Parts: sequence; C-alpha cells; structure tokens
Amino acid sequence: MFDLTKFSIQDMSEVGDALQQLELKAKNIDELSDMMVQYFFDNLGDTQTGEKSSVLVRFFMTYPYSSLETELQQSADKMLGAKPEDQDMKCLKLLGTAGVQPEWSSTIESKSHRIIPLQNEEKVKKIFYMIYEFIDQMGMDISNVLYPDTKLSSELEERIFDVYHVPEALGNPHIPAQKDFIIPFGVKSLMGFGGMLPTGNLFIMLIFSKTKIPHKTANLFKNTALHIRMAALPFVNEKIFVIDKDEITEEERLRSLIATQRSLLEVYKTTTESTKRSESVSFNIANVIGKFTKKIWLYVCLIFISAFFLFVHWLTHNEFTLHLAAIPIEILFGALLIEKILERKRKVEQSKRLMHFRCYLFRSRLRNIFHANLNALKFPIISISKIKNASLEELKQIRKDADHIEYASLDAMETIIEGYVPAYHAFYSFMEWTIIHDIDSDFKDMIYILHFIEEVKQYKHSNPDTPYVYEAQKNRSLMKKVKKVLAEGLCNFLEFLIELKKMEPALFYELLADYEVSPQMEKRQGGSQ
Repeated sequence: MFDLTKFSIQDMSEVGDALQQLELKAKNIDELSDMMVQYFFDNLGDTQTGEKSSVLVRFFMTYPYSSLETELQQSADKMLGAKPEDQDMKCLKLLGTAGVQPEWSSTIESKSHRIIPLQNEEKVKKIFYMIYEFIDQMGMDISNVLYPDTKLSSELEERIFDVYHVPEALGNPHIPAQKDFIIPFGVKSLMGFGGMLPTGNLFIMLIFSKTKIPHKTANLFKNTALHIRMAALPFVNEKIFVIDKDEITEEERLRSLIATQRSLLEVYKTTTESTKRSESVSFNIANVIGKFTKKIWLYVCLIFISAFFLFVHWLTHNEFTLHLAAIPIEILFGALLIEKILERKRKVEQSKRLMHFRCYLFRSRLRNIFHANLNALKFPIISISKIKNASLEELKQIRKDADHIEYASLDAMETIIEGYVPAYHAFYSFMEWTIIHDIDSDFKDMIYILHFIEEVKQYKHSNPDTPYVYEAQKNRSLMKKVKKVLAEGLCNFLEFLIELKKMEPALFYELLADYEVSPQMEKRQGGSQ
C-alpha cells in the first residue's frame, strides 16, 4: 500500500513496475483499464490505519463519435440535445472505474459519465469545465484533443505533460457534485494524469482521494502517466479510431515506445536531481544541525569539565588536575572517532547490499549475455573455469588483458547483441536501483545501455533478417557504440568478480558454479566434445 502523503521515488518506481505487469496479463484495452483502476483503488491508502485513500478511480480515453456503440451514441445525443453533425466529434469514453460504491465499479452502471461528448471548446468549457481545466493544467491545447493532427502526434507523444491537481476539492466551484459526492464521501483532493497515444487518442486517469494529496506527490505521477502509456501501447494496434488513421503500424508503435522510455528516463533524471538539490540545501543542513544539537550538550559538558580542572590547576598547581583535564578531551575525540567508524560501517553495508543485488542480476537475468560474450572472444581466451580457479592476482591480470578485447567474428558479436534485447528489464531495474541509492556513475551507464537496446530493437523490427552488427560496421560511430557496450560490459563483469572474490568469496564461487551448470555452458561443452 502506498501512502499519498509520503509518496517517494521508490514508490513511483514500484507503481511503474506493477503497471507493466498488468500489461502482460491483459488481453485488450478494456481489461487493462479495469486492472489499472482497480490497482490504484486497492493500493493507495493510509499506511497507519490501513484504510484506502481512493473514493473513486476512473480511466477515460477519447474516441470519435462514429466508432461508439449505438447506446453510447444515444447517450451523447441526449447530452447534446441533438445528433452531432460531425461524426468524428471526439468523446471521452469511460473504460475503467473502481470506487467505494458497488455501482462505481462498473462502466455500464455509470449514470452520467459513461460518455462525455467534446463537441467544441466553448461547450466543453461551459458544460464540462473540469475536463477543460484538466487539459489546460496538463499543458495541452484543447484543439489537439478535439481535432487531432496526425502530423503533430509524434511531437505530442514525446511531451511530458503536467499533472492535474486539486489539493482542496471541498468547495471548489470547478469540481461538480459537491453535495452528492464530494461532501458525503469526504473527498479532499483530486489528481489526474494522462497523455497522448500515437494514434492521437487522449487518455486520462482520475483519482478522487479522501487523503489530502501534496503537490510533491502529484508531481511524481508524471512518471506514472508515462507507464500507463507504455502499458497501453501493445493494444494500440487494435482499431482505436482517429481521423484519417485507423490504426498504427508496428514500427510506429515501437517509435512511440522509444519516445515514452526517453521521457521516463528524463522524468527519473529530473526528479532525482530535484531531490538531490532539496536534500543538499535543506535536508542535509537540517540533518547536520539535528545531529549536532543532540550531541552538543555532551560536547559542552566535556569541554566545561576540562576547563574546570584547568582552572583548578591554575589555582593549585596540582599536576594531577592536568591529567583530569585531559580525560574529557580524550572522551570527546573518542566519540568523534566512533562516529566516523559507524558511518564507514554504514557505507560498507550499503556496498554489500548493492553487491548482492548485482550478483542476483548476473546469476539470473544477465547470465546469457556474459556466456555469449566469453564464447565470442578471440583474445583474451577466458572461460568460467579459468575465472573460478584463478587467484586474485590472476583475476586482476585477466581483467587487464580484457582492455584489448578482440572478437572472433561479427556473427559472434551479433549473438551477444541479441542477448541484450531480452535483458532490457534487468538493466531498467538496475537503473531504478541506482536512482534510489544515488549512484550517479552506474545511472549514466544504464541509460546508455537502455538507449542502445532500443536502437537494436527498432532496427531488428525493420530488418529482421539482417544482423544489427552488419549495419553498425558501415557506420564508424555506431560500431564504436557496439564495442563500448560489449567490451565495457565484460570488463565491468570482471571487475565485479574481483570485488566479489575479495569481499564475498563464497558468493563468488556460488555465482560461477551457476554459470558452469547453465544450459548455454552445457551446450558449449557438448559441442566441443
């Protein structure tokens, strides 16, 4: 359960992962919509009381009037007072709903919001002002929603839109149903987030909460909007109709996916930098002051005692008082030394946790990549058994030799490249770890690898029968990128093994034992016999 009053970057990351899992379970956009609203309804709450924060969660998407079922067209006609002349008029269709009342968990039972016709800007502003305000707060021109231009779709889908946030819903003149909904159900805040799909369809997620939502929390949900777009993209191939564009091609869908992932990385980077600035300016100062004030009484007492004995020595000239005066100073320096030791110990523990996390990735989700990399080497010849039986000095020499890597062939390099594509989520998980634990160097490396994987995926889609490395060979800068990813990946792996052998030798042998018995290694050994 995620507390909206204490929502963090780590929570944001976990929500994103959960939405990606829902994408794998859903069969179509309707199922995905139901799963998403239910997820937010069930998982946003007060961590102290265990109560749910959400009163109502709803997911909408724009469709043209002509694509709607007869029943929904009739509902739209009734709202407008007549049949619309423009059959391509945009309508917001309720795709998913979950709430505290049983009837709020069914789109069919929704009385007045199952379909919302967006006839023109004037009508939307007059009748559905909350929708108008939502689009405006997101930083989007309403004309892009009412009259989508396919030429602008790529530009819009690369935008990171703002979040619609109403911190005080009670008494807000733009939030309807105050007497029937806001007051009786204790709605305190409203939050909405969304964006554009490559087809030009606007999607909206609305959360009515009885927990007051801080602005900082609402801002983090920009990222969640991007995760929803990623989850919805696999279903965009279905006919979600827009003007002059019945459906998008697989290539367009992949380009949109890349644009979304770039936006995600940008949000992560911006959020992390903002958090760092906040911590460095305010949190760190407050933290230092807090720690100091807790100990200052001790420091003052020790210095006062020492000064007192020095004063007694000045009066009496008794040498013993000098020894007594030195004791508090020794205690003071001892306390400072212990504090430094404890801080160092904390850093060592954090380093160990990172090591275990990396070990998990290398033992499971990245194992095939490193098997392929070792198998493809022409120089130096490195095997798992050689690494396992090497001394620490021999292992360091293996790493030194790896500075001059040569691969047996382009096809051998292609085998390694192909291993990176299914490992995308492993690198993404590690990137999130680096964000949470503030590891800048690894964060930049992960972004570089993620971009490389997306380029490979896009090329493979357009050229399924041509190895990516053949195309890279024609372009010097592209080949440089391939060699950087492959060679640095192996070097980082060897450096990790050196560190692991120093600090956790038992874990070192466990990891390599797993590599020796893996199917890929068995296949290689069988082929050499």
